[in-house]
Amino acid sequence: MSINMDDTNELTHLTLEKEEPANAYETYVMPCVAEFVGLVIFVFIGTMVTGYTTAGSMWLLAIALAHGLTIALLIVSIGHISGGHLNPAVTLGITLAGGVTVLQGICYVISQLLGAMVGAAFTRAIMPNATYAACSGGAHAIGGGMSITGAILCESILTMILVLTVLLSAVDSSTTGKALPPLAIGLAVAVGIMAGGPFSGASMNPARAFGPAVAAGVWKNHYVWWAGPIIGALVAGLIYRAFLASSDRRLIAGNRRKFY
Repeated sequence: MSINMDDTNELTHLTLEKEEPANAYETYVMPCVAEFVGLVIFVFIGTMVTGYTTAGSMWLLAIALAHGLTIALLIVSIGHISGGHLNPAVTLGITLAGGVTVLQGICYVISQLLGAMVGAAFTRAIMPNATYAACSGGAHAIGGGMSITGAILCESILTMILVLTVLLSAVDSSTTGKALPPLAIGLAVAVGIMAGGPFSGASMNPARAFGPAVAAGVWKNHYVWWAGPIIGALVAGLIYRAFLASSDRRLIAGNRRKFY
């Protein structure tokens, strides 16, 4: 609707224009290409950084910062196109929260997995063979002494924290449009890696685990980095929708009317 008024504040023209829905290109193609490119970059940086560092606290810090800063930069860069999910677990959580449709979510995940494979392939093509073999191409591994159950639980908790951070800082209507999300989400990734990296690998991202596994052929315990993040995303999405979402999305006591 457009309303034009002259200098005497008299209504002179009124037109009604039907807003056209976003076309398929803007709804599916652009966001999926953005997610694909984002995962190429994220997995490439994430796997390359594992090749030159050595075990120790500084090694863990370097990996955590590389992943966290890359995520933050990518969200700033492509967030206006796709939302900057860059993670199938995040896409699952946002789908549960009503941020994207199921079909959009499926398209996002496919694009993310393809991008992860390409990013990991670039690392394999660039990194020296000996270095690549030593770091398993950046593929995840469970820390010594960790049980499968413990690793899945660790991934679930870390992913739940990450997805809740995304939902509360970037999806919730009370915070949408603020500059906080890239920093908050990047820090959540970095802190998660510093906390869980030595134990479960701190993937929090099935695509980050999938790409290097394909390129390096390392599939040992690979299901851990799917099961944990999926569980964490489901829990985060349910907690958000049930208790923490804005009233227009909250399932419990949503859209309450005040009588005082």
